[in-house]
Amino acid sequence: RLPPVPSLMRILLANDDGSVSIEFTMPEALTKWRFMALAHDKQLRSASLFDSVVTSKDLMVQPNPPRFLRQGDLIEFTTKVTNQSNRVQQGTVALHLTDAIDDSNVDAKFENGKAEQSFELAANESKSYRWRIRVPQDARPITFKTSAATEQLSDGEQAMLPVLSNKVLVSEAIPLPIRGKSTKE
Repeated sequence: RLPPVPSLMRILLANDDGSVSIEFTMPEALTKWRFMALAHDKQLRSASLFDSVVTSKDLMVQPNPPRFLRQGDLIEFTTKVTNQSNRVQQGTVALHLTDAIDDSNVDAKFENGKAEQSFELAANESKSYRWRIRVPQDARPITFKTSAATEQLSDGEQAMLPVLSNKVLVSEAIPLPIRGKSTKE
């Protein structure tokens, strides 16, 4: 019996010849996973298997958002689109902005006039795509959604971006250790 593993569904399938296959769903992450299997039978014969697998999608979107926006900012929002397949991929990459509070579309308000762009990527190629957006003075927190799609493949990411008011003071603290009778400026 396998111990519970969060978010992984697993199925062990025993074949007539005594071999066993395992089926499971991997989390959506571009990473290398190490796999270890141990088995034994009633005669105390044992076997082990050690292997690794890299998980990725044929078409991947990786946005590069700032940590926050400030009212009045003019920024360039970038997203990298990666083609991991062995053939040319053509499609559309998009950036859509919505108000995080009421979920209304704010592309026009942020001057994101060309939300969708065409792309063509050779096999195993990556390219960055950019959108110039202007944060209005009355902006509230927003949700961005970047996506790329071809006729067969798609990927996307969505997250929230806080919008800071110009009235909020952002300061940086610097430690000034003082020992004994001394002064520091």
